[in-house]
Amino acid sequence: MNLLPSEIFQRFQNQGLIVGHLGSDAPIRRFAPIEECEPGDLVFVDHAKHLGRVREQKPSAVVTTEAIATELGETEGVALLIAPNVRLAIAILKQTYADRDVRDVEWPRIHPSAVIHESVVVPEDAIIGPGVVVGAGVSLGSRVVLMANVVVEKGASIGVGAVLHPGCVVGYDCEIGADTILKAGCVIGSEGFGFAQDERRRNHRIPHTGKVVVEDRVVIGANTNIDRATYGATFIRSGAVIDAMCHIGHNVEIGEDCILCAHTGISGSTRFGKRVIASGQTGTLDHITVADDVVLLHRAGLHNSIKQPGMYAGGPAQPLQQYLKNMAVFPRLHEMWTRLKSLERKIAELANR
Repeated sequence: MNLLPSEIFQRFQNQGLIVGHLGSDAPIRRFAPIEECEPGDLVFVDHAKHLGRVREQKPSAVVTTEAIATELGETEGVALLIAPNVRLAIAILKQTYADRDVRDVEWPRIHPSAVIHESVVVPEDAIIGPGVVVGAGVSLGSRVVLMANVVVEKGASIGVGAVLHPGCVVGYDCEIGADTILKAGCVIGSEGFGFAQDERRRNHRIPHTGKVVVEDRVVIGANTNIDRATYGATFIRSGAVIDAMCHIGHNVEIGEDCILCAHTGISGSTRFGKRVIASGQTGTLDHITVADDVVLLHRAGLHNSIKQPGMYAGGPAQPLQQYLKNMAVFPRLHEMWTRLKSLERKIAELANR
């Protein structure tokens, strides 16, 4: 990398990502964490506690807020790039200049070990890795990347610019939107968990013949499973991000720009609105509805629908402030129980006089 701070400013000033450039214009060789920075590095600083390191270690460029830049002042050899949202700047600048190039592979564009059905039209700019299997009637958009051992079953579609990391499986008839990323080991379109029992309580599988629709710009973490619908479709709406090792049941709908953290489990036919955030190990019963802009915390367990936006925690999930009050009391439950039993004995003694 040989990049000037002025080039970053010129490229992103009209987007409002970088709104100012102060100080030097020394070349940037790499993006680095603040703890390890040195001359030639670009670092991101969103807290004034790091300013001592900047003054001492003197990276070539600092992306920070206007307030922190003012506190830092002029430091010889250090360029200041002003960002209203430092975390957003991290995302966009690293995507632009320091991301992995998934198209830079060490073998032919279409690996000879790939098995691609004769009915499939492979775009001229697609990357097909070793061991990939693409079934009959699959639609591949331009610039798709299918890494090693990806399986795309018959009738599925992969949108423009989608990237499927090693070992992903996209089941038959499922749809993956444009610029979506499926990380290693994802299974999209596995059969949902549906069984009926007879009079002897033997289990009989209910075929799930629907599909999964993953819309555009979705990111799905490693080893996450999303079940196909019994009928119709399971939906993951545009811009949603799902962490590793989550399970999304059949006929679920996850709304636009939701965030689901690791080990979250969403039972069948649940509906999440837009921008719902579910922290790690959130779980729901089936047929639950969650309103837009709800935040679920502390291993939230949803037994009932949530109709109002806000923060909820615990299981059964309750409004956050109520949950915090209850948790403050919880460590004293035994003491309170002991005192209650003592009072009951005293009242009984008084009643018997």
